Amino acid sequence: MKDVIISIIVVYGLSFCALEAEATLITIEIEAVVDSVEDSGDGDGYLEGNIEVGDIIIGTYIYDSDMPYTILPEYGHWYTHTESPYGMFLSVGDVQFETDPENVNFTIGVKDDCQGAFDTYYDEFRATSYNNLPLDTGISVSLIEWELLDFSTQALSNMDLPLTAPILADWDFNRLSISGETNSFRIDSHVTSAVPEPGTIVLLGIGGLMLARRNRRG
Repeated sequence: MKDVIISIIVVYGLSFCALEAEATLITIEIEAVVDSVEDSGDGDGYLEGNIEVGDIIIGTYIYDSDMPYTILPEYGHWYTHTESPYGMFLSVGDVQFETDPENVNFTIGVKDDCQGAFDTYYDEFRATSYNNLPLDTGISVSLIEWELLDFSTQALSNMDLPLTAPILADWDFNRLSISGETNSFRIDSHVTSAVPEPGTIVLLGIGGLMLARRNRRG
């Protein structure tokens, strides 16, 4: 019994160490449905006919919740990640669309109560990967982007990076797009599911528990 207790203590200690080292790394799993495919290539196109309307996109995006921000001209916060493992990593069947791990340029833009045209206001969440690996066929992937807009301005209450996935029902506009260089192809879809990776949930849960304990001690 003593050995079991010691083992539990060791595992808990390792979990806490992992929390300290990785608590800011957030991984969100997403699933989307393809709404449209444009392909300017000859024959089956640059995508070789492998992606059609109704196909399912699955994958993740990874970011650092403690990343410092810059202020956009539109008064949003822009969080730029320039190193691995951050970025977007998606697949449609056997076709992969991924941030280039050796040349990361992944940003998350957050706008809360931002003023648009004609005195309208909106909230926005936008995750964009600018530098991506080419397809197996050699075709360049210039942009992977998920954009959410809410015109009631109720979806967000601040411009901090979220610690969990967006609540899809809170947003009026929801588009995940993937495009090739020089308009070679474009895939538009809408995200149907966005949830934190199980490991992220565990870390956040332990983190909240430890923070509560520290606050009580304080």
